[in-house]
Amino acid sequence: MQDLVISIAAKMGIDEALAEKAVSIVLSLVQSQGDDGLVGQLFEKMPGADALATAGTTAIENGDGGGGLMGKLGGMLGGGAGDIMAAVAQLKSDGLDPSQIKEVGGEVLGFAKEKGGADLVDQITSSIPGLEKFL
Repeated sequence: MQDLVISIAAKMGIDEALAEKAVSIVLSLVQSQGDDGLVGQLFEKMPGADALATAGTTAIENGDGGGGLMGKLGGMLGGGAGDIMAAVAQLKSDGLDPSQIKEVGGEVLGFAKEKGGADLVDQITSSIPGLEKFL
């Protein structure tokens, strides 16, 4: 997973700490919204993904991303859409713009397809409503 973080940091010109936080938030969304069994299969093929996802959940819960309109709306919606909006709000508050958020999401999903297979990742992502709009 560290190779992915380093790659994203280099491609996007951001520091590794921000890249790691962004990756962890994307993985957290996949873990919290995707099918548990399928996500478990994927994370088995991506050592360290589970720990990063847990860190992402903590970042969303403890972060300051909820101060904006998107974070407030996410809180009102709750569930899947609310979680996605809260994650995007946190990434924005950390300094990423919407195109950078999509770029991180694309890199994480590309890495996941490389490690776990496109079919498995597509099954997971297609079952998460609204994910494609933000990632």
